[in-house]
This record gives sequence, structure tokens and C-alpha cells, in this order.
Amino acid sequence: MTNQPCRACATTTDSGYAVRFAGAHNEQALQEWKNGDHFTPYRTLDETTVWVPEDAWSGLIDYFQAHMDAENLQAAPMSNGEAEVSGAWQSLDEIRRHHDAHWIDDVIAESRIKTVFQPIVSVQDGTAHVQGYEFLSRALETDGTLIPPYKMFEAARLRDRLFALDRVCRMSAVRNAAVVQEKLVFVNFIPTAIYSPEHCLQTTLAEARATGVDPRNFVFEVVETDKVDSVEHLENILLYYRKHGFRYALDDVGQGYSTLEMVERLKPDFVKLDMHYVQGVAQDVAKQKAALDLLHTARAVGSRPLAEGIETVEDWRWLVEAGYELFQGYLFGRPEHEPQEVSLAL
Repeated sequence: MTNQPCRACATTTDSGYAVRFAGAHNEQALQEWKNGDHFTPYRTLDETTVWVPEDAWSGLIDYFQAHMDAENLQAAPMSNGEAEVSGAWQSLDEIRRHHDAHWIDDVIAESRIKTVFQPIVSVQDGTAHVQGYEFLSRALETDGTLIPPYKMFEAARLRDRLFALDRVCRMSAVRNAAVVQEKLVFVNFIPTAIYSPEHCLQTTLAEARATGVDPRNFVFEVVETDKVDSVEHLENILLYYRKHGFRYALDDVGQGYSTLEMVERLKPDFVKLDMHYVQGVAQDVAKQKAALDLLHTARAVGSRPLAEGIETVEDWRWLVEAGYELFQGYLFGRPEHEPQEVSLAL
């Protein structure tokens, strides 16, 4: 039997909106619209509610706001054929923002994702040497131009497509791993986008094995830990990765829920010091303390410390002398379309 992706990870949707018309004025206006509109393929759900497909929504929302009592008119995302709405009832203005982000559905359906590479270095004989790359994802416009990552994920959240987008990005990164054979491959994942590791990650791990890259060179990096409600769920995901020979990293330690206590509990293979404590650390005593606290905790649990967001030689030198092992930031290279070598001395 072929495994079918769960609805959350589905790349395509038959999307639309349920629209509920409350109040005497809206009920009358609804009947007038239904009698006069011979083009919109709407579907009647009950006497005061209809379903409208996504591609017909732009024109209709303007009509509804112009001719109806907008305060007593609500809408909710709903796929065609569903028995109930899939989200909360919202105002037309809120639904307009949801609709305006529909471009992310096409990005997911067409897998318009580009993987870019940012070097991660160590220091040997006073010189930076590439140890691996963080594989970052960028969405593409239809003309091939890059869409900023914040815009991509913001749209996915509005559309409740974060699960599918995270999967498409993760798969794209894994498939590109072979271009950096023998080096570390850092792949981001959002833990809240994984319901069950056994179900949601089986394709990811199969793709990783198919690349021929040593599983221990894959480092699955936890991002957005501030949105993790269940640490137990996160632990299950990380143990699943480790059980299959892969390693994992905790990102942005020092911010949100990525605390030293989380490092002690999760015992990641790598820990990344948040850039807030990296930038300016050479002159800031408070940042130095935070950096040293993480370094000591990492060593205590057997994690390799990595400082990210490095932009100056002064900060890099301080972190090297403090004992940090790995480094990442614009000082060594920005995310590029191809893996870049680094030539930089302390």
C-alpha cells in the first residue's frame, strides 16, 4: 500500500471560504446575490452560509463589503467537500489578509524552493576552515527571484500551511546534501510542524539515506523553540533522529525557550549561541558571561558549541580564545547559491 501524505503536509488544496450572512439585511442581500450571480461556482451550505472557491474570492469580497453589512458577515477557510469549516470565523478584513497570502500555496504545490548554503567554520592554525554548511530555504517567485524567508513563513502561518512548507523546505535541503560530501549538513526543522516523527519524518530519513551522505553528517537543527508547547514531543522527535544515526542541534540558545536548562535536558550534539550574545561580545561583559555559561553547559553535556551571527574579527577572536569550536556568520560568508570556501585568518 502506498503511504499517502497527511492533510497537513499535502502540497495541494481545494481551498475556499465558507461565508456566513447574519442579520436581515445580509440574508436578503444574499438571496439577491445568488439570484443575480450566474458565474461564481458557489455551494450552498445552509440558508445563511455558502462556500466560495479561492479563485473567485478577490472579486466577491469587494462586492460583499460594498453591498452588505460587513460587520455581520463572517468567513472562514474551508476546503471543498469538508463538512465543517477548518478555521475560526473571521472578519472580512482578516480573511482578506488570509487570501492575499494564497501565493504560498502555489510555492508549496510547485516546490518552488531554492536551497542556499552558509558556511560553518572551525579554526585550525589560526585560519578558518569549512566544516559544513547550514542549508537554508528560500521561496522563489515565478520569475525565479528570491522571496525573503520571513515573508515565506509569515504567509504559511496565515494560510495554516506551515506543516507543508516545513516539509517541502526540509526535503529540498536533504536532497542537496550530496553537494557537500564529507562535511556537516545543517538542516532546519520546525518541531511544531511534526505531529508524529515515525509518520512525518520517514520520507525525510529515506531521502537522507538515498544521498549517500554519512548519517552522522546530517545535523537536524531545531528552530522556533519558542513555539514548542510540549518538550516531551520535541524529545521524541530528537530521539527518533538519533535512533536512526543522525545528529541534532539546538538553535538560538539564550533566547525564548532555548535556555541552558533545555540544553541540559535535550543534550544536543551541537548548540548555537544566539547572535544577540555574539555580536559585540568582545566588548560586552554581560554577553561574555552568557557566552561562557553556554560554553560550560555545552561541555558538561557533550555538545559542540557554535557561535552564529559573527560579523567582526574582534568578536570571532574573543570566542575562539574563550573555547568555542564552530562559527557562522557574514564574516565567513552569506548564504549563497553554491557552497563557498572560506579564506580568512585571525
